[in-house]
Order: sequence, then structure tokens, then C-alpha cells
Amino acid sequence: MNGAFRRGDKGVSTVEFALVAPILILLLVGILDIARGVNAYVTVANASREGARYAMLSPSSAPSAIVSAARARVVPLDPSQLTVSASYYDGATFRPWPSNGVPASSPQPNSVTIRVDVSYPWSAVSALIAQFFGTAPLTSSATVDTRR
Repeated sequence: MNGAFRRGDKGVSTVEFALVAPILILLLVGILDIARGVNAYVTVANASREGARYAMLSPSSAPSAIVSAARARVVPLDPSQLTVSASYYDGATFRPWPSNGVPASSPQPNSVTIRVDVSYPWSAVSALIAQFFGTAPLTSSATVDTRR
């Protein structure tokens, strides 16, 4: 009887591997998918900061120049999918960035607060991660104060 069990032990490791391998592969794909999401979020955050920095350094620039500055910083992502909006604080509320830059007659003579919002539609590759994170867009906002 002891010999019968020993003859059957030859395929046990193969069966155990067949049972564990799909779980390990699913875990690996999930980790890679989460890493992709974190990378995309960091890239979007950097793009919003770069857009705000560009707007701060050249407040007379057009909105398209701010959008171009932000899109230049999303190398691993698709720049055409990026949504960028720039605005400035006029003392009461944030107003959309004017076509010829922030007016010199802004109510705050010493400083202007600039905000750049960036959004990117990211979706998970694996169905398991998509259940937790869905397909919500990644958004980031950068705000800077500039002295005149």
C-alpha cells in the first residue's frame, strides 16, 4: 500500500503548480495595473504643475500655450486625451484664462493666483482592478501665486 502512494506522488507538484499559477499571474497583472495607474497619476500631477509654472512665468500667454506646456509633460500618456484648463483668481472667483493673458487691471495688484486643472481618462487593463477603480478620470490641480 505504501508503494501505491509513492507512485502517485509524481504528478502532485504539477497539479499544485496548475492550481497556484493562475492566482499568481492574476496577482502580478493586478500589481502591474496598479503601477500603471500610479504612474499615470504622477504624470498628470506633473503636467498640471508644469502648466501652472508656465502660466506663472508668462502671464500674458494664450491658453493654448499653457495647454501645450502641460501636454509636453505627459510622455508615456496620450497627449490628445489630456484635458487642460487654466484660470486666474480675480479677487472674488476663479475666471477662465483670457486669450491675451491675465489683464493688468486685475483687482489684486500685487499678486495673481493661477490654477491649472488637468484630467486624463485612465482605465485599468485587468477586470479585477477595474472593479475597484473603475474608469474614473485622473485629475490634478496646481495652484501658484505670482507677484507682479
